[in-house]
Order: sequence, then structure tokens, then C-alpha cells
Amino acid sequence: MVYGSPPSLQELALQCLVRNEGLTDSVLENLPKVFFSPLFKEADIQRKTTMIKSLVEYWPYSSLHVGLLINKPKLQNLQAILDGLDTWLKRKYRPRKTRLQVVDLNGYASSDMQDGREGRDHLVETKLEGQVVEGFSRYTRKCLRVFIDLSFMSSRHEDEYQIQLLQWAKNKKDSLHLCCENLEIGAIEVSKVREELNILQLEYVKQLELNTVGSISKLAKLIPCISKMRNLQKLMLVRIFGTRTYTREENDNVTKIMSLFPKLTCLQDLTIDDVYFLTDHMEELFRCLGASLVSLKITLCQLSQSDLVSFAQDWNYSQLKHLCLRGATLTYLNIMPLKLFLDSVADNLQTLELEDCRMNDSHLSVLLPALIQCLQLTSINLFDNDISMDALKKFLLNTTHMSQLTTEMYPAPVEVYNESNYVDVETFSELCAELKDELSAVRQPKSICFGSYYCYDCDTRYTYEDDVMFCLCVE
Repeated sequence: MVYGSPPSLQELALQCLVRNEGLTDSVLENLPKVFFSPLFKEADIQRKTTMIKSLVEYWPYSSLHVGLLINKPKLQNLQAILDGLDTWLKRKYRPRKTRLQVVDLNGYASSDMQDGREGRDHLVETKLEGQVVEGFSRYTRKCLRVFIDLSFMSSRHEDEYQIQLLQWAKNKKDSLHLCCENLEIGAIEVSKVREELNILQLEYVKQLELNTVGSISKLAKLIPCISKMRNLQKLMLVRIFGTRTYTREENDNVTKIMSLFPKLTCLQDLTIDDVYFLTDHMEELFRCLGASLVSLKITLCQLSQSDLVSFAQDWNYSQLKHLCLRGATLTYLNIMPLKLFLDSVADNLQTLELEDCRMNDSHLSVLLPALIQCLQLTSINLFDNDISMDALKKFLLNTTHMSQLTTEMYPAPVEVYNESNYVDVETFSELCAELKDELSAVRQPKSICFGSYYCYDCDTRYTYEDDVMFCLCVE
């Protein structure tokens, strides 16, 4: 039998102290700082809400990162934390010289934060110093800042933890600032979302996901709130539905949405996934971008020829490192503008995903001169394109100098499919092995995978790395 290490005398003493709730105000006022974190953890384990409240009242550091002390507090322990903050906010006399400035209620621990002494407090203060970040005022420093990531995905599945916190914060605008860095908004009533967003200091939002918001009109109604997120770094628009026939109202709504982008001067990462209104508006989007993107992901969107042409026009792409056009069908488009665009970003581009673009040999031939100049590429994904054995071999033999590649994903050649468009396993194995051998003759790939289209029956792929991995229905 294997036994764990016995608890130390200090751990036993802390357990006993918490169990007997032997911490009076006078003891807490003079308790060495080093004991606060272990006492907090032990009080959470034993669910001693009164002690949790007292520890928060007398917290000796400038920041309290709850995620470092406990994963996610039980509702009664969360209420104890909030009650402790209430007392702290009302108290005029501060028993310790250190003034609590930042409370982080997120249930994760950042590696650069230690027991509330470093981390977010240091980072936030650095940002605020000299009003470096747009939208912050010096008044922000006087209020207690409470950080929490929020999700408004559905009114039917609201988090009790979140409801309790927002209810607590509603009447405390003058004494605290509720800050959210990562925000999700989904299929919930716009009026309710606006009401909740009014509680937040929106200039703190760094990452925003709008997922299944619904119609374009609902999205347009949120633009005034999103416009206040002037330090937004990552924006995801996911599944915005509508008709292909634009009414005057819908055109006005598109204009409202596009008017948002000049205000987002810190935006680095833009994802647009399954959004119908993007078609024929790429030129307008690029023209409105107020920031130089590092990552651009456009997935499951129908691109027109004019959209593709807009890639090669003058817009702020000088910092672009990651490009994804997954699911954007290019079969019937002239992709020369995309080739010219890849020429322009070749010096910086690190990841490229052109999965499920339904390209053929002629498309790959057009892109080849640009692709082999992308010498900084670490990852390339060309799955689900109709490329022949000869075209794939030509491409791979021209990648000699692409030494930074660590992940390569290529479509199985079209010759592996039989008359019914099912994979012929023997042909698949032979041709993929031949392609890998051809590449290994000119350079040594670190990780390379050839994949078929998804199987009609089980929706998984055949893949080849060192050997054939069958789809699920064959296994």
C-alpha cells in the first residue's frame, strides 16, 4: 500500500485553526501575509464561509486572484467572497497599508501570478500608467476592479455563479468596476444583453465571440456596445444567418457593422465563420479595418470574385501571420488575386489553411509560385481539394526550402477514389507512401499527413502518416 506524505505541522495547525474558526479581527489584522493564501484554500475546503468573508476583508495584497486559491467557488463561498468585498468597500479605516485594487474571480490560474502578489494587478497598472491604453481614465484607479469572464449564450442555460455576481455588481457602479476580458454573446434577447453590458467597463474586453446571435438586425443592435470595446484584440463572428437577397434595411445593417471596424484599432485576430452577409463585402471590410491583423480566418463563407479581388488590393496586411479560408469554395473563381496576396504576405505568413476550398490542379498551379516563397510557414493544410498525383508530386518537390514546416496536411490524390467516390484502400496506401517517399528524397518532413475526403457513411477520413488509418466504418 502506498501512503501519501503526512501533513506538516503548519498544515495541521491551519486545518485546526479553520475548523475551530479561531481567527478574530485582531488576529487577522496582525497575521503575517504568508498565511492568508493557505488559510483561504483551507477555508474553502471546509466551506467556512464566515472565515472566507473575514479573509477577504483583511486581504493584505493589492490583488486577489481567486483562481489561484480555488478552482471555482461553490455558490455559498462565492457569496462569502462578495460579502467580504462589501464590507471592505464600506470600511473607511484600512487595517493594512496595502489597498486592494484588483479581484479576479475567473476559475483559472495564470502562470505569472503568485498568491495575489503579482500578475493581473501588475499588468493592469502597467497598462493604466500614463493612460497608455485608449479608453481608460485615471478615475479607474480609484475603484476596485473585479475581473470575470462572462458568457451570455442562452437565457435557458445561464450560470448561477454569473447571475449571482452580476446581481451583486449592479448597484455598485460608484465603488467598483466590473471588468471582463473574455466575453461570449449568443442567442439571447438583445435588450437583456444590453442591460448586462451596461454594468461592464467595456474598454477592458479583449476577446469577443458573437456566436449564433441570429439575424443581422440583432447583430446591428449590438454595435453601439461593441464600439466601446476599443481595446478589443480578438473578434469572432460565428453563424449569423439571413437571406441572400438584401433589403434596404439589411444593407443599412451591413453598413452599421462595417462602421465598427475603424474603431477597433487594437484588433489583431478576426474570425468570420458561417456569416452570410460577408459575400460581396470583403472590399468594404478591408477598407474599414483600423488595425493591422495578425490572424484572419474566414470559414464556411461564400466568397465572390470581387471578394477575392479585394485581397490583392491595398489594405493593412503587413503584420499578417495566419490565414485561414476553410470552406470558402474557389472552384469557379479566378484565384490569381489570392496568388498576388500570398506574394505580398510571404515574408510573414506562418500558418495557411485552405481546407475544403475545392481547388483543382489548375488552382494549385497558380498558387505554387507564391506558396514556395512562404519560407516562414510552419503549418499548411490543403485537405479536401481535388488534386491529382502529378500535381501533388510537383508541389512537394518544390518545397525544398520550406524548412520551417512542422505540420503538413495534404489531400490524398484524386486517383484514390473509385467510380462511386469511395476510397480504394490499396491505391490510397500506395500513392500516399509514394508521395511521402518523393518528399523525403528532397527534405525530411517533421509531421506530414495525407487525408481523404470525409467518408459518406461515418464522416471520418482515411489518413496516411506512416501507415493507413482507416475511417470508422472500415475499422
